[in-house]
Amino acid sequence: MEQSNTRIIYIFIDLILPLIIGYILHKKKWMGITTCNLLLKLNIRFIATVLALGSFWLMDINSKFLSIPLYGILVCIIPGLLSYPLSRHLKNPRAESSFLLTGYLSNIGTLVGLCCFVLYGEIGFAYVQAVAIFQNIFTLLFCIPLAGYYKQLSQARSFKASFKPQWRDIFISWNQLALIGVLAGFLLSINHVPRPTIFPVIFDSFVHIGAWIGMLPIGFLLKFSALKFYLRESLMMLPIKFIILPLLTYTVFSLISTDSLFINTMTLIGAAPAAINSIAISQLYKLNTNMATAIFMITTAIFFIIVFPVYYIFIYL
Repeated sequence: MEQSNTRIIYIFIDLILPLIIGYILHKKKWMGITTCNLLLKLNIRFIATVLALGSFWLMDINSKFLSIPLYGILVCIIPGLLSYPLSRHLKNPRAESSFLLTGYLSNIGTLVGLCCFVLYGEIGFAYVQAVAIFQNIFTLLFCIPLAGYYKQLSQARSFKASFKPQWRDIFISWNQLALIGVLAGFLLSINHVPRPTIFPVIFDSFVHIGAWIGMLPIGFLLKFSALKFYLRESLMMLPIKFIILPLLTYTVFSLISTDSLFINTMTLIGAAPAAINSIAISQLYKLNTNMATAIFMITTAIFFIIVFPVYYIFIYL
């Protein structure tokens, strides 16, 4: 219980507090959009690279966690594909892409990681991080190129030009620099390269620094007024995030495993709300950040108010 309380304190310090401060900085006009974008780029290009290297270096490549990389990808692909037919009514590349990003990406590593740590301890947290690693790879390989494609499509329509995608710019971007960290960490792990004694201190520090650099600009971008304009799109995402995917996850893992902790953890991962990264990517690629923000806020609120309490009652009562 003491460890759980400590983790909750860290979540407040590293996630909620920078979110609040970022919002205040925006309202007081103490920070501009240029600084906000700089922080987003710093987080995605540098901090994420270091954390990707560290995560894979820490990971035992021969462990049972490698039995769930497929799920780490499918938990992105399935809701994303379900979002496609719902996005067609938007008729705008910037809005359509932001809607799809909130479908593809879920707040697994941070939010669900905390919930599973509180409920199941370190093993539950480890399961979540194993899945989150592969969501991050999916983000780098698919979601960032997707955002680049829709950015080019939007620009072509703005200038009434015929759309000819620049595939090199779409698939190769500085925002994918973390892939180098993934590869480096993977090679270090499989070759059993020992980690230096200072590694835990550096890695833990970057976790906290990354949380602040990642969350502060998200707080800056929060616009509560966007909720009423994108309420429809937010409600359209709820069945995908909180009914279809978790039920499908529970059914599949119940058929392939008898480990209740494993099944319950995977099910909660399937019920994660929209990810913070959907806002960050939307902002960096000049998509519809307000829509991504509205869906993030509403799905997160529904998760805390309804989904997690129902899940807790289902598991323990």
